[in-house]
Amino acid sequence: MNTTLPATPLRVALALLIFLVAATGPYAWLIEHFGYDDILREPTAVILARFQAGGSAVVLAWLAFALSALLFIPVVLAIDRLPGGGRGAAVLGVASAVAQATGLLRWVLVVPALAATQADPHSSMAALAVNTAVFDAVHRYGGMVLGEMVGQLLLAGWTALVAQQLWRQGLVPRWLAALGALTLPLWLLGQTELIHAVVPQVPAIEVIPLAFMAWEAWLALLAVAFLRSAWRQGRSPPHRSAAAG
Repeated sequence: MNTTLPATPLRVALALLIFLVAATGPYAWLIEHFGYDDILREPTAVILARFQAGGSAVVLAWLAFALSALLFIPVVLAIDRLPGGGRGAAVLGVASAVAQATGLLRWVLVVPALAATQADPHSSMAALAVNTAVFDAVHRYGGMVLGEMVGQLLLAGWTALVAQQLWRQGLVPRWLAALGALTLPLWLLGQTELIHAVVPQVPAIEVIPLAFMAWEAWLALLAVAFLRSAWRQGRSPPHRSAAAG
């Protein structure tokens, strides 16, 4: 995807900071007001009742969180345009962003109707049973398959390739590039919780929230490193050719 002008450190830093602010705000709100992500381990009736009680605020929070996933695409493209960027990393990053946004949008376009049916006192037992089955199917496919397993594994792949790129090209301190690679075991271990849902013999290791926070911390450190690089470039005297003066 390196068909445009190379990205500057400042552009990379700004793309990172915009994404981090956009993602952290709704994520923190959902933790505080919706009990995310512990609420997802509750029975369907509990999840839908909590969602319905949240009203339009919780829907808007999920919308903001879904859209923030798409703001990861400018980050992916900016880093891809750095020296040594590879097409493989960009493809993985964009695919991850789309998968995660698609999964999160179920809370905006599907779950509100299910929550309303669950809360309706006139809903029959048969309707509630169908409601639960639909939620379970949407939650498993949109959340567990697309948003979590596919989205997170693609994100882990992007992280691995970008950490390698940063290490190889010396674009940031090598210890900082290595920190990105250290988040990979957390993403992989977190998949055990998804597998546990269908194969109970596999132990569930609940580390995805930790993986997400560690990964975001790495991106924040990258933003600081690229800001420092941009500042140093701004302080450097302009290049003068041998013929000048």
